[in-house]
Parts: sequence; structure tokens; C-alpha cells
Amino acid sequence: MMCAHWLHRAVGRVGLRAGGVGAVAGRGCRCASIAVGVVPGRERAGRRIAGYGTLACWTRNNARGLCVQQSKLHTAATDTAAEHPAPGATGMRTHTCGDMTLSLADTSVSLTGWMASKRIIGDDLVFAVLRDHYGAVQLKLTGEDAIDRVTNLPLESTIQVQGRVTARPADMVNPKMASGDVEVLVSSLAVLGTATNQPFQIGTEGSTTHKLPKEDVRLTHRPLDLRRPALHNAIVTRARVASATRRFLEHHGFLDIETPTLFKRTPGGAAEFLVPTQKKGLFYALVQSPQQYKQMLMVGGFDRYYQFARCYRDEGGRLDRQPEFTQIDLEMAFVTQEDVLQLTEALVASMWKEGCGVDIPTPFTRMSFHDAMAQYGSDKPDTRFDMKITDATDVFSPHAVRVWEQAMSHGGAIRGFKADKAAALFTRKNMKSLEDYARGIEGETVVFVHVDDDGSVRSSIFKDIDDVDVASVKRALVDRFQAKPGDAILLSAAQQSNLLPFLGKLRTKAASMLQDAGLQQLDPKDFRFLWVVDFPLFEPHELEKGRLQACHHPFTAPHPDDADLVRAGGGAATRARAQHFDVVVNGVELGGGSIRVHDPDLQLHILKDILHEDPAVFEQLLGALRYGAPPHGGIALGFDRAMLCMLAQTGAVSLRDTMAFPKSFAGKELMSGSPSEVPREDLLTYHVQTVDSPP
Repeated sequence: MMCAHWLHRAVGRVGLRAGGVGAVAGRGCRCASIAVGVVPGRERAGRRIAGYGTLACWTRNNARGLCVQQSKLHTAATDTAAEHPAPGATGMRTHTCGDMTLSLADTSVSLTGWMASKRIIGDDLVFAVLRDHYGAVQLKLTGEDAIDRVTNLPLESTIQVQGRVTARPADMVNPKMASGDVEVLVSSLAVLGTATNQPFQIGTEGSTTHKLPKEDVRLTHRPLDLRRPALHNAIVTRARVASATRRFLEHHGFLDIETPTLFKRTPGGAAEFLVPTQKKGLFYALVQSPQQYKQMLMVGGFDRYYQFARCYRDEGGRLDRQPEFTQIDLEMAFVTQEDVLQLTEALVASMWKEGCGVDIPTPFTRMSFHDAMAQYGSDKPDTRFDMKITDATDVFSPHAVRVWEQAMSHGGAIRGFKADKAAALFTRKNMKSLEDYARGIEGETVVFVHVDDDGSVRSSIFKDIDDVDVASVKRALVDRFQAKPGDAILLSAAQQSNLLPFLGKLRTKAASMLQDAGLQQLDPKDFRFLWVVDFPLFEPHELEKGRLQACHHPFTAPHPDDADLVRAGGGAATRARAQHFDVVVNGVELGGGSIRVHDPDLQLHILKDILHEDPAVFEQLLGALRYGAPPHGGIALGFDRAMLCMLAQTGAVSLRDTMAFPKSFAGKELMSGSPSEVPREDLLTYHVQTVDSPP
């Protein structure tokens, strides 16, 4: 040991401890400064003074054991790096906690991080867990002073330790920790920052007993919550996948081009965030997507564009929605739909390989919009479980079933699906639960048919069928759904436009009940990708009767076989299919894309004559198309949703589990308290005033 009073004599001649200075009031030292330890084997590596701070330190002393003193000290930084430094080495550490393996046994190390936990064993032994960005490792500390120091140190305090890596005894190995084979026998500890006023504790890697606080509490204190291993690792994985995505796209000739966030308000689509300016009556709108900009890039001669685009939509809270989110935005010139599908499949496969180590088979299954709705009642079907929707109208049509009379009198249909081995699950209590759910989503009714283990078929609807016919109806129903003993059949009747979406939601809810009951097991690494294609180009307007709206967006090109229907307009246009495609995985719409309209006359016809939109609003795009636009198309993949799919197997349940600083379910940023009120004088600068309710 040497006195810090003589520290200047050591610089350039003696190697100071890499990763900072462990210090103690040395024996016999009368200086106001403190003693500085020297790392063996570093004598030839010159060091310089790099910083100045106040640390609470302790270190081993052969004569006096351990002592503690609060003192100012200089921190050493490396001028000349070690011959083979660890990748995470800095002027304050030689290694990271993630480096700690048996290969470093008997190595002297300097580590930094946060004290995640501590256990006091007897009078002279303390075990603690040190956690940093890279991992966690157990620390072993001995001596009365160590116990006093660590006992009074709050968890999550920032510390620096020096010590020697040692192998744990065989019966002390912790398989739940990546570094569970080793521990660090600490010779000195410095407190870099004391944690105070913590609203909750983080817990340690592999802990099964730690209970998380409510999400709103964690969002309010997000910087602390980001230390939580599961969330921290999710953000790390997100960054890795983003890097892999960029490498893939740039390898395939894409350019990363930024487009504006401030745009103009456009009709249709989701609610927008308006941005007032200091010019009276003039507003920007935050982009919902870079759709028009990326099309204009194609007109500008760029062949392949991509961007991790920030998008904004003023929508209500949902587990799979955020008011601001990220999409992987792509556009390509001189391509067909097939070109976009094939490249997207390869991109998604590379993302999943990086994000969760799963090999995704390509090409993806393809399904028309019509078939997806007819078989699954959804344009984003989860195909991990069968339960396909089947038509049973003809089975019951000769009979007047009272519960379906009204629906059938209005041209309705009877359809349903089979749930394997679910007869025992649908008790009176569970049936009522599902019936209440059904009434809540569409106001429809659901009828249960049980096929008992002995093969008998029972349901309340059979009481409306004559005794002479009921046996044949039961046989026909079992045959139609290929039901076996122990199965259940769920039926409903309504007009087809309402019936299929209703059954799609009911199917998903029933599947969830089967999973909760252990009757249906889903492999978390079973990702069922598919393309849904041949969407309708137009659909009835949600708010204005007799008017059409674009199913995707108004720039989507019609299917080549249906272009004449669009040009004809009127009722013919409603039969046109779109070159629009969605990529779906396990019931989640991962992204959507299309081939775009590149003919300015056709685009004007769609906007003006079919959708009855003001073409002037889109003049920037129409004008660009008149310069001579290439055929082009692209897709936008929801990056946050993709990460949620990949991270679900590690416990992620919402987009908030995949983002560093998300908004709450209600769309609030709880950490800063935004959105927040603005002083009246500031509002007047932007010619804005608040009212109690919209006019």
C-alpha cells in the first residue's frame, strides 16, 4: 500500500488499480488523503489522474482487517490499455459482471454496478449480488467492517469493487445465474452513489419470489424499473434486432432516409396529433406514417428506401397500441407484390433468428381475406389452434329453433366451431361467462352443444326440434363438425357480415379458456406466420352511409384483374380486390403493405370519384406522380409489436414491456406528467384557447 500524499510519485512508475482506486486510511498514515492499492502485475502500465470524487471505501489490510473511511480521492484512468483488455473494460473497471465465468478463476478484477441483494451470514460473512448492464455476479465479503458497511448500504446503490474471482463450491453453484459457477472475493469496495427514497426494489436475476409493484408505479419511476433484468434485457434485445434489421436491409440495397415528422392533416385514418404554430389558424399534424413521403422518394429516383419511422396516432389505450410507436418502413421501385412478399419473409426470418433464436420457415402460408374470414372470423387469424368456423345452416334450416328465429327471418346463417375435449370445461358457470362475453361484444347469443364421453349429444336447442327429427339432427351436427366424445360445439346465428367477426372473437376467447384450463398447450416458440391477401379495395364508410372508404389507404393499387372495376366506378368498384397484403403471426397483425397506384389519372379517379375526397389535399402526391412515377410498393412492419411477439416467452405482455419510455394505458407519460396543461399566455402565442367541450 502507498499513501495518497505520495501519489504523484507513483504516476508513470506504478500501475494504479484499473477500474478506480480502492482506498483506506493506511496504517500509520497521517495524511488527510487515503492509501491507494496497487494491482499486482500492472506495475509497468502507466496511469494518470483522471477524476475527483467522494467515495466511501473499504479494503483489506493485513494488520488491521477491514476499516472504513469517507474520503476524497482521485480516480485512475488508463493511458496505456492492457495488452488484452476485456471488451467492457474502462478506466473504472477491468471487466463486467457478465464476464464472470470459470475461465477467470484466480484473476484479480475491478467491477462496477448496483448492489442488487445482500445476505448477512454470521458475524463476519456477507454475500451480495452485483448487477450491471451485462449481467450479475455474487460478491463474498468478510470481516466486521464489511458487514457494518454493507448492512447500512441501501440496495441499488452504485458501487465499485476489487477482488479475486473464485470458483464456488460444487454445492453452492447457482444454476439460475449465468455466473453461478463463480463469486468474487472482495478486497475493497467504494460507494459511488447511495440509493435513497426508492419506491420499490428491483429483485435479482432468476428470482421467483419477488413481487413487482403496479405498472403505474413502475412507469412513474421508469429509470429505476429499467434496471429490472427482464425489462433491461428486453431493451437490449430490441437494440440487437434493430441492428440486425439494418444490416439485412442495407445488404439488400436499401438506403436509410429520414422523412419529416411534421406533416399536414389528412382525411381518414386514425385521429391525428395536431401541432399549432405561431401563425394564426395554421397547424401541422404529426405523421401517422411516412406513406406519401416514401412514395415521393420513389418518384425521386431512389430505388429502395427504409426507415425506423416514428409514427403518431391519437388512439385510446390498448395492450397492442401506443400513441407514438416505431415501424420498419420499406418502399421499393419497379417491383411486383411477389417481390415485396419474398423480401419481407426473409427480413422477418432474420429478425426472429436474432431476437429469439428461432428459425422461421419460408415461404409463409398464404390465405385470401375471404378464406380468413370464412374459416377464422378474422383477417388476422391465429392458426396455432384449429377450431375453424363451419356452416351449419342447412342442418337446422328445416326446424324452427326459437333462439335463432329473428336472425333467420332476416336472411341470417348458422355457423359455429368445435372445441376439442372441451365438453367438461363448459360447465354452467363457464357457459354463462362466455354468454356474457358474447353479449358484450356483439349482442349475439351463443349455443353450446356437448358431446359426452359416452357419445350422447345434448343441448338446450334440441327441445325445439321434434322428437322424430332430433336424432338425425344430432348425427348431422356431429358429422358436420367431425366431433368426438368429449368435444363441444359452439353455435350462433346472425347476418353473415356480423356473424363471422363475432365468431372470430368468440373463437379466440374460447381458446384462451382452454389454455387456462390446461386443455390446449401452445409452444411459446411456435410462430405461425401467414400472409392475408386479396383484401377488398373499398368498404362501406364507418360514419357516412352510402359512402365508401379505402380498406388500407387510398393509394393502394387494385388487383390487376380488377382494375376495370375501379375505372368503371359505382357499384362495380365495391367488388374490386386490392394489391394489399398483411403479414400475421399468431393472431397479431405484424404489418401491412401494398402495391401503390402510380398512374396519376387513376389515383385522381379513386380520390375524387370513388372516395369523394378533395384532391387538393393530396396535390403534393398527385403532382409527384405526374412527373412519371415508377411502379412501386412496400410494407410497414410494427417494430414494437414484433418485439412483443418475440419477448412474450420471457414474460412481456404489452408493448410497454418492449419500450424504454412508453406511455401508460391511458396514453400518459407518468414519469414527467405529460400531457400537461399549458399557461394561457403560451396558448395565446399559438392563437389557441381551451373550451369546456367541442362545439
